Amino acid sequence: MTERPAGLTVIDSPRGFGKTELAALWLTTLGTVPSRPVVWVPAPSKRMTPVDYWNSAHALIQDSLESLKAPPKILDDPVGAVESLLHSSAVPFVLVFNRIDLVEGDEVGHQLVDLIVRLPGLKVIVTLQDRSATDLLDGVRVDEYLCANDLRYTLDESTILFADAGIHLPSGIVHSICERVAGVPVLMKVALSAVAGLSEPNRGRERVQKRVDQAILAYVSRTAPRSGKPRELFDFATTIAAARTVTPAIAAVVSDDLDVTGKLDVLESFGLIFRDGRAGEPAWYFAPSVRLAFMQIRSEQGARFEDPFLALVGHALATSDFASAVHYALDGRQWLRVLDILERHWADLLVDHTGLIRTALQSIPSDVLAENPSILVGRDLLESRLRPQLMNGDSLPTEPAELRAIGGSSRACSLLNVGTVQSVVLRTSGKYQRSTEITRKLAHVVYGLGDESLCALGSQLPALRLIWGVSHQLTGDLGDAAVELRLAYHGAVQHGPEFVLRHAAGNAALNSALIGDVTHATEWLQLESTHPDVSGWLGPPSHMGGAIARALVAYDSVDRNAGAVAMDVLAEITPPGDLWAFAAYAYTRFALLQSDPFWGLISLQRAVATHGHVDPCERSLGDALLTAARIDLLLASGEGTKALEESVAAAHTFAVVTVSVARAHLLTGAPSQALELCREIDWSEQYLTRFRLESLLIECAALCELGRIPAAASPWEEARGLLETSGVLSALATVPRDLIRQLEERAEGSSSAVATFLESEAPQMYPAAIVRVQLTKREMDVLVELGLGIPIGEIARKLFVSNNTLKSHLRALYRKLGAHSREEAVAAAHRHNLLGSGQD
Repeated sequence: MTERPAGLTVIDSPRGFGKTELAALWLTTLGTVPSRPVVWVPAPSKRMTPVDYWNSAHALIQDSLESLKAPPKILDDPVGAVESLLHSSAVPFVLVFNRIDLVEGDEVGHQLVDLIVRLPGLKVIVTLQDRSATDLLDGVRVDEYLCANDLRYTLDESTILFADAGIHLPSGIVHSICERVAGVPVLMKVALSAVAGLSEPNRGRERVQKRVDQAILAYVSRTAPRSGKPRELFDFATTIAAARTVTPAIAAVVSDDLDVTGKLDVLESFGLIFRDGRAGEPAWYFAPSVRLAFMQIRSEQGARFEDPFLALVGHALATSDFASAVHYALDGRQWLRVLDILERHWADLLVDHTGLIRTALQSIPSDVLAENPSILVGRDLLESRLRPQLMNGDSLPTEPAELRAIGGSSRACSLLNVGTVQSVVLRTSGKYQRSTEITRKLAHVVYGLGDESLCALGSQLPALRLIWGVSHQLTGDLGDAAVELRLAYHGAVQHGPEFVLRHAAGNAALNSALIGDVTHATEWLQLESTHPDVSGWLGPPSHMGGAIARALVAYDSVDRNAGAVAMDVLAEITPPGDLWAFAAYAYTRFALLQSDPFWGLISLQRAVATHGHVDPCERSLGDALLTAARIDLLLASGEGTKALEESVAAAHTFAVVTVSVARAHLLTGAPSQALELCREIDWSEQYLTRFRLESLLIECAALCELGRIPAAASPWEEARGLLETSGVLSALATVPRDLIRQLEERAEGSSSAVATFLESEAPQMYPAAIVRVQLTKREMDVLVELGLGIPIGEIARKLFVSNNTLKSHLRALYRKLGAHSREEAVAAAHRHNLLGSGQD
């Protein structure tokens, strides 16, 4: 306002926003023209016609010009008379018109603008309260417009206000005061006076908030009308104060008043409620302290405190606004209602309202929680302190018929929630097998659910199935995982929640990619991309499965460009959560595709150092993948001896490990052992196309190396069929291209998949053979001394041999290591993991 000494300024705000003070403050800035005449036209005491209003304005202006010769009063044209008066002044006037919204019609706005046009330099300030500028000044040029939001105290301004008053509080406390009174100037002054009455030691956050709330309650009670229409309006405010956001529809829910919209407009003009500019439909809200004051007044009046809250809970549930339902149930202290909403709709609340769930669970009295074990488990899970007595998953029966019978009982829904939380806790602690044992039992319970229970579960069941599916993935039960993830996805299509759609589709894609089914993995990824990103804390786990699947599909398609893009996307998703091992495995596959096994070993080492291996007693597909990946990367680096040592320690629970161990034997010169290992795998238990393909190719290579080339025709034919149906071209990159051509030449017909691979630029991931260095005991003794830096003469004395004998050992040692000096020999020994191995 200070920058515009002429023109029309509109201050449109409710009572209590200091409109008059603001106008006066502006006038103090006119120091450059101290003699400029100022006329204040007060607010009408009642509704007034334009003619009467202008006549009163004319009288005030004429009084201010009593030292001048005023023209005669023109009663039938007061606007013209005002113009004549203003024109007679040598200095432009400043006119302040208070509450022109009390003047009937909309003529005044247009008449003011006409005056401004005809009288250069005229400054007009008008204030509004009951009618918006849109109604009164439609089509009128307004040079400056200030609304309620412009007049509120900001957080920074509130800090300055308190500091100027000599009250020094932490900014966080001042900001909380500002938020509780919505920055309304008159309420800020009430709060300021309240805090000023507290001594310095008593100005903690809780005590200040309590004192401010008490002061606002006293202010609202003091200003409350005692009778008549204003009293009806006040009573209406106490009723609708239960609502956090008030719309005409919500007001009608808690009040039987027939003119809720009209009363809401009036309450806004009084500064008791404020319009929410973000809402699509007309909506208002109370300042938190004012809302609390009205609710307390209602309670003191003897009205049933909980009635409006119960009505609002019902309305919120009917409109699927579950977060508001929880809020209103908490506000009304309806603890059983809160529990019921959480049990029925936790899946819908989980994405965007985790904080609300935590607040609700912490607010409910312990004696009420004790009667609801599923909610108690949920609270403990959020607080990371699950109680042993609640971990009763093992108490479930094992027979499917008994479990289905539980599904028909009244405790089925609660048991499903409790059991799922238990499975998550077990999974998080690395107890994968126990976790999946519980989820299998819960799946049987679901089969026994009746229609009423299924309806009650609603969006919860897809979320539960998603959790179960991920648990099965972690233990390598990919068939069970596929079933649960598919059911989770299709259930979420019907019932929600939305985050399950993205999460289930991504993990289903990962499931197919791990199996080696590129076609279905791609289909699931296309479905995943049709659903919006998941925000908040559920974002990373919801996106991780799909990101890993994209990386594996690119790897299987030997598409290095797509793989690089997929790796970049995967790197941006943090934290990786339960699927960290699968993500690390994807990194190692890309390293092989890029012919950079050293980088793959580094990334693998970092992942394990960050997350750690799973208990070796547990069944973990992720751990098996990482074991196999380390063996593969060592082989790709030419470290045959190290790879064999890793193979000796590896558990063969999963086929992926056995295949990598067989590859290690094949490449280090033991084709018979490799062949035997491949044929020992029971594929009926874990038929994974990608690893079955690699196993068949190892068989082919081993048979050819053993001179049994005709026998390789059978595994090659099976491999060709799998290549055509799966699209896993990466398997062909695990053996030499010459071998592929040799096998294809002897086969009947041609394979388009093989042809596609041979035309690609995919690298050969592993060397055709790795020399395995075998040293005698004496050569190993000499190597150890060389590694310690012992001089040659000292080594001979230490080993009780002559210098000539030592030189003979050195020549043999250098030849086997491909070295020409002791430095090269020691370096080669480290590469082959010989030093300290004790090899004979």
